[in-house]
Amino acid sequence: MIQRCFLYRTLKGLQHVWFAVVLSCSAFSAQAAEEWIYTVKPGDNLWNITERHLTGIRYVSRLQQLNHVRNPYVIPPGTRLRIPVAWTRVTEDVQARVVNVHGAVNIIRPDQTVQPASNGMLLAAGDSIQCTDDSFVTVEFADQSRMRVQDNSTVRLDTLKIFGDYGLVDTLIRLEEGRTENSVPEESTGTRFRIQTPSAISSVRGTDFRVGTLDSQSATVSEVLQGTVEVSGAAKNIALTGGFGTVTSLGASPAPPVKLLHAPDLAETGRYYESLPLVIQLAPLEGAQAYRAQIAVDPEFKTLWSEFVTTTLPFRDGSIPDGHYWLRIRGIDGSGIEGFDAAIPFGLNARPEPPFVTAPLPNGMTAPENQEFSWTLQSEASHYAVMISQLADFSSVIYFNPEVKGNSITLPDSLVPGHYFWRIFSVSAHEGAGPFSDTMPFRVPYPGPLLESTEIDKNELTFAWRAPAKGQHFHFQFARDAAFTEIIYDEMTTAARVTVANPGGGTYYLRTKTIEADGFQGPWGSAQVVEIPRDMPYWLLILILLPLLVLI
Repeated sequence: MIQRCFLYRTLKGLQHVWFAVVLSCSAFSAQAAEEWIYTVKPGDNLWNITERHLTGIRYVSRLQQLNHVRNPYVIPPGTRLRIPVAWTRVTEDVQARVVNVHGAVNIIRPDQTVQPASNGMLLAAGDSIQCTDDSFVTVEFADQSRMRVQDNSTVRLDTLKIFGDYGLVDTLIRLEEGRTENSVPEESTGTRFRIQTPSAISSVRGTDFRVGTLDSQSATVSEVLQGTVEVSGAAKNIALTGGFGTVTSLGASPAPPVKLLHAPDLAETGRYYESLPLVIQLAPLEGAQAYRAQIAVDPEFKTLWSEFVTTTLPFRDGSIPDGHYWLRIRGIDGSGIEGFDAAIPFGLNARPEPPFVTAPLPNGMTAPENQEFSWTLQSEASHYAVMISQLADFSSVIYFNPEVKGNSITLPDSLVPGHYFWRIFSVSAHEGAGPFSDTMPFRVPYPGPLLESTEIDKNELTFAWRAPAKGQHFHFQFARDAAFTEIIYDEMTTAARVTVANPGGGTYYLRTKTIEADGFQGPWGSAQVVEIPRDMPYWLLILILLPLLVLI
C-alpha cells in the first residue's frame, strides 16, 4: 500500500513537471486541461482569489492545501498558485472583434456560411478568416492582444476562453497558411496566446512576434521582436527571445535561432510624394533577399492601408488616397525569416492630377509673340494654376495665374525671346490644390528678321536685315510662290545680307528664320513680297516714242 501511494505521488509529480515544461507561458501557464497558474498580486488572499476565479468559496481550503500556503490572509506578491481547471469558472462564449479590414476578407462561420469581414464584427471560436490577395484584417481579443492576418492567409479561431474573472485569457489560433503579426500586451491580466501551424506551435505572453508558413505549409517561420516565444515542434521546445527567428519544418524540431536582420536605412527614403504609383527608394540591406513594406495611417500600424513584398528595389505601390501615412519596411533573409522594422512618416498629394499639356510641349517653343499655353481638361478640376519662370526651381516667377477656368491661356504681355520653364496644377473643390506637373522647359524664339533694305539693279538683288546676336545665324529662302515650293535661292548665312541674281520681272517671295548657337531653329518669319519691274518690249517703246518724233 505504501509503495502504491509513493508511486502514485511520484507519477503525479512527474505529470505536473511535464505539463509545466510543455505549456508554460512566462508568468502564466495551463497544464493540458488540468490546471493553470495564477501569479499573486498585491492585495490578494485566498478568499478574494477564490471568489473571483473559482466556482465556490469551498475551494479556499483546497487551494491552500494544494499550494502549501501557510497564511491564507497574507500571500507574498509574485507567488505562483496552481489552480485546477475543474475548480475554475470558465467562460467559453468569448468573442474577438475585427478592428481593421482592408480588401476582400471573408469570415467563414462553423455552419460554413460566409460573410465579408467589416470593422466591429464579432468573431467566436470556430470561425475562420480568409484573406485574399492584397487584403488583411486585424483582430483584437479579450486581453487586448492583437493579430493581423496578412494577405493570402487563412486562420481558424480554435479556442477563446476566459478562466475565472480574467485570471487567464486562453487563445489558440490555427494558422493554416500565410502569415500573422501578433502583439500580446504585458499586463497584469493572465494571457496564454498560441499560434499553431501544421509544423509548430508558438506560445507567448507580453511579446511582439510573427508566425508564417513557408513552402506550401511544410515549414513554419517564427520571429520575435521582443519578449520570449516558446516554439515547439517534433516534441522539442526552444525559447526564442527578442531579436531572433527560427524555421520549423514539418516533422522536425525547430532550427537553431538566427539573428533577425537589422532595420533598413530609410535616410534616403522620400517623405513626400506627388504622383502614383509610389516609387519608394531604399538603400539595399545586407543579407536581405526580399523586403516587406507596410503603409498605415497611424504610427502604431493598427490601421493598415497597404502591404506588399518585393525582391527588387525601388518599391512601387498602387493607388492610395492623399493624406499623411506611416511607412514600415523590413528585410527578409534567404530562409524566409523577416527582420526588424524601420518606419517613417510620409505625405501624399497626388490628386487632382495635373492635366496633360498640349502646348508648348517640353523642350518645345511658343510663338515669338502672343504666347499661348494649352492643356487637356481634367475631369476633377474646377480650375487650374499656371506658373512661368526663367529658373528651373521657380525661385523667381515672372507669371502666375491661380484662377484659369478654361484649358488655355494667352499671356497678356509677350515674353522676350529666351529660355523659360512652365508648370501647371489642377484645383478641385474636394481635393484642393493638386501636385504640380513636371517642370517643362520651353523657348520663346527670336522671330525671323524683317527686311530693312532692298537694292534692285539689272543683274542683282540685295536684301539686308538686322545683325545677328552672338552665335546666331540665319536661314534665307527666295521663291517664286508663297508656299515656297519653287525655291530659287536657299542659303545659311552668318551675315545680315544676301545677294541673289535678278530673276527678271515678276512677283517673288522671301523669308528668313533665326538659328541659335545651340542649333535651335526659330520659326520662319512672315513671307515678304518683292515686285521686280519687267523689261519694256521694243514695239511698246516704238509706240511710246513715235508721237514724240512726229511732234519734233
